[in-house]
Amino acid sequence: MIKVFRFDNDYNEFSANTYVIGEKGHPCVVIDLGSTQQRIIDYIKQNHSSCSGILLTHGHFDHIRGIENFLKTFTCTTFIDKSDDELLDNPRLNGSASLKIEKIQVKVTNKYLLDDEDEINFGNGLLFKVIETPFHTSGSVCFLYEKENAIFTGDTLFKNSIGRTDLPTGNERLAKNSLEKLKKLDQSIKVYPGHGDETTLKREFENNPYLK
Repeated sequence: MIKVFRFDNDYNEFSANTYVIGEKGHPCVVIDLGSTQQRIIDYIKQNHSSCSGILLTHGHFDHIRGIENFLKTFTCTTFIDKSDDELLDNPRLNGSASLKIEKIQVKVTNKYLLDDEDEINFGNGLLFKVIETPFHTSGSVCFLYEKENAIFTGDTLFKNSIGRTDLPTGNERLAKNSLEKLKKLDQSIKVYPGHGDETTLKREFENNPYLK
């Protein structure tokens, strides 16, 4: 089961999509936690026995802001690519320094640094494969979840678009090779992006100008 929390239209707190994955009554996994809102925590309390981990597609503020508040309720490991680790507590690199209202510095003691092609197995069918897709940030990754034929792409791939490359650690020259990795996957896979609506790889191959 994949529960989607959308924050794109929340003008009080711009945050990325958050995904909670897991069977009801069993432990869950969270992908990206940019919001500090209580409703994600309340949902997990009502539907899952615990949280096994926080998977981060990259380290920008709108994907990490809610982690410290979340960890006051749940004890779990935070997973981030080795190349984006420094973004967690660096407001300039994670983009929050430019907000002028808050500087995000996330401190986590229980952390695992990811490499390309890692497999993260939480048990009970919660197995995620790591695909490094640097260009939006140097440590951007996608998480392939074969149990539900899904991929969580963060700001690597959106419906009809891809992530920007003009922020700290972004690199336009890496985009082509990173997107080629996604082209090798089954077209029927459903795409859950960091912002906006869900899509499929097939639809993006046919309509997304960056994948043609």
